[in-house]
Amino acid sequence: MADDQQYGAKSIPEPYFEPIGPRSAEWFQPADDDDGGARRRGPGLRAEVRAGAADWAASLGTLRFWAIAVGSLCATWVAVAGLVLLPGPGGDSAEWMPVPILTYVLASSLLPATAALTAVHWGMSAQGGAAGPEHGGRLPAAVLSAALRNLVFALLILLTLLMQAAAAGLPGALAATSAGLAAVEGAIFAGMGVAVAALVRHRFLRRLLGWSLAVFMVAGTVAAASFLVPAVRSEEPVTVALNVVRAADGTPVAYDCSSITLGTVELYRTERVTWLATASPTVVFVALAGGSGAGADLLGWLSAALQQAADGTAVPCINGEARSQDSPRLPLPALGLLLQTGVAAALLATAAAAATRRRNPSRGA
Repeated sequence: MADDQQYGAKSIPEPYFEPIGPRSAEWFQPADDDDGGARRRGPGLRAEVRAGAADWAASLGTLRFWAIAVGSLCATWVAVAGLVLLPGPGGDSAEWMPVPILTYVLASSLLPATAALTAVHWGMSAQGGAAGPEHGGRLPAAVLSAALRNLVFALLILLTLLMQAAAAGLPGALAATSAGLAAVEGAIFAGMGVAVAALVRHRFLRRLLGWSLAVFMVAGTVAAASFLVPAVRSEEPVTVALNVVRAADGTPVAYDCSSITLGTVELYRTERVTWLATASPTVVFVALAGGSGAGADLLGWLSAALQQAADGTAVPCINGEARSQDSPRLPLPALGLLLQTGVAAALLATAAAAATRRRNPSRGA
C-alpha cells in the first residue's frame, strides 16, 4: 500500500506556470538534471523575436523614441543647410550647383551616418531595457529591437529625401539608396551598441566606449586614412602607358605598358590605406550611389576618385604593370559593409561568451 501511495504521488504532474506580462520572455528553462542545475539554457529564437518585437512596439509609444528620431533627423538637415548656405573657402557653393540639388546630395550622403549613430544609441538602450544584462544579455532580442527602431528612422529618412528630391526636380533614386543603406547600417551599428552595453556594466563608461566606437567608425576611419596617406609615399619606377582606355569621368581603367621608362616618380600608394575609409557609412553611400549612376555629378566624381585611390591607378604603369578592363577592382561598398559587420560580429561574439561565463561561472573558470 505504501508503494501504491508513493507511485500515485509521483504520477501527479508538477504545476506549470506560464509567464505573462511585459517581461515574460525573460524566463529560462530549467537546467538539466545531470549538471546539478549549473547550466541554464536560454529561450529559443521564437521567444527572442517576440521579446525584441515587443520591446520595439512598446518604444513606438514613447515620447523619447520620437524625440530622438525627429531630433536626429532635424539636426542633420540643419547641418546640411549650414554646409550649403554658408560660404566656404571657394566662395558660394550655389555658383557651381543649384542649392536644392546640392542639399539633396549632401543630405543623402550624411543621413546613413546619422542612422548609424542613432542605432548605436538605441542598441545600448535596448540592451539595458527589456533585454537587460542582468538576465544574461538577451543579445538577439536587443539587436532586433534596435534594428526595428532604426527601420522606422529609415522610413523617415526616405520621406524627407523624397520631398527634397521633388523640390530639386530629381528622381528619388538617391533617396531610396540612402534610406536602404540607413536601414542596413542601423542593423549593423545596433549590434555594436548592444555588444558594448552587454560588455560594460558601468553606465558612463558604456556610453563613452559606445559613442567613441560609433564616431570612429563614422568619421574616424576617414580621418585615419587621410592621416596615413603621407606614410605610404613611395618612389617607384614608371614606364610609358600605351592604349589607355578611360572611363566616362576620364580616369584610366585599362592600359598597356611599354619598355620606355619615365624614371622614378614620387607617388602615394593610396591603395594601401583607402580600404580603411570604406568603414564609414558616408563613404559606402558615395561609392554605392556614384558607382550605380544614381548620383549627381558630384557623387559620380567622388566615387570615381575613391575607386581610383583604392585601385592605385592614379599613375599608370607603376613598375611596368599593365592593366586590362577585366582586372579586378576593389568593391568599395561591399568591403565597407564587410568591415562594419566584422566589427559588430566580433563584439557580439565576445559579449555572448561573457554572458555565458556569467551564467555558468564554473565553466568559465
